[in-house]
Parts: sequence; C-alpha cells; structure tokens
Amino acid sequence: MRGQTVLILGGGVGGVGGVVAANALRRRLDRRHRIVVVDREPTFALAASFLPDHQITRAEVGRVTFTDGTTVDFDLLVHVPPIAPPLALRGSRVVDETGWVRVDRHSLETAYPGVYAVGDVTLIPLAMGKPLPRAGVFAHAQAEAVARNIAASVAGKERAARFDGRGACFVETGDGRAGFGSGDFYAEPRPAVRMRRPAWYWHAGKVLFEKQVMWGWL
Repeated sequence: MRGQTVLILGGGVGGVGGVVAANALRRRLDRRHRIVVVDREPTFALAASFLPDHQITRAEVGRVTFTDGTTVDFDLLVHVPPIAPPLALRGSRVVDETGWVRVDRHSLETAYPGVYAVGDVTLIPLAMGKPLPRAGVFAHAQAEAVARNIAASVAGKERAARFDGRGACFVETGDGRAGFGSGDFYAEPRPAVRMRRPAWYWHAGKVLFEKQVMWGWL
C-alpha cells in the first residue's frame, strides 16, 4: 500500500483541534503516511508537517491551492472551520469593525452602559496582541461576574464583581489521555499558563468535570 497524505486545514480555537487530530493520527499511522497541518498560527503538532500563514483559494478532488500559488495533494481532507461571529450580530451597533463585541476586560460591559456581552461573541485584546481565547471556562466566569453586577445594579448596590482572566481547560489527546492547562491569561507581557503533560488521570478529571456540569444543569 502506498503512503497517503492527510491534509488538516485549520487548527480550530487556539490551534487545538488540528493539533489533536494530527498527533492522534501520527500514533495510528506508520511513517509511510504524511500528515500536513495548515493554519495561520504556529502550532505544537510535532507529529506533522506544518504550513503557517497559508490561505486556501481553491479546493478540488485531491488537491488544494493557496494564495501564494503553492499546492498540496491529499488523499483525505480534514477541515476545521474558523470561528466567526453569529449572523444575528452582523450590522449591529454593538460590534466593532472586526465583527466582534469589544468589551471591558473586567466588567464585560460594552460601549453602551448597562449592556454586557460574554463568551464567544466578545473581543478582549491581551497585552501580547492576541485576543483572549474563546472557551467555555471563560464564558462561565464572565457570566458569573456579569450576573452579580446586574443583580447589584438592580438592588442599588455597587457593582464589584470582576472577571480576572484566569482559566483552565482539559485538552483531549486521544487514547484515554488528556492534558491540562491553567493560568492567568491577563498576565503581562504574556499569559502565564502552565501545561501538564497528557495522562489518564487528566482524562478522568475531564469526564468527572463534564458529569458535574451536566448534573448541575439537569
């Protein structure tokens, strides 16, 4: 059997989707097969070839073409679509020129007093020039802070709750293992984040966390 090429377009939020897919494939495929990750951002998919800053202009059976004229032939194409603002916000006065809702990094208040935004629709620039990653752990903490401040306003009290930019998340790597990262994303000059190596106990922790969240909702 000849070697085949698996082309992964886009890494998803923070590059994680493409990285996990590439590393999981590398463990399952022998070295005859080629894995190529194409994304705008640097990645840590050491198990794959990496093409940074490539934008696709055309896709056809077995081949993709990029803006610089280069092409990559493939046998299997995996596409991780980019995250985008919801259609309902397009043309709204609450979004800025990027299409996202720019908010105060601590209060989550928009340019309109008393109007807040949380979660994936927000744009919160970090000192390093990148936006705060869009992840559920941040949306949860942001919503808690906003809810407390709205309740305080209704009660005529001071709005004291703040979102501090701290967060943590599990990163599934396959084979019953997961990594774990946590830290202060508002730290300067760069986020102070610690990554733990993939292990079975992080995967178990992720499963338990998911069950805890579901039990709380149900």
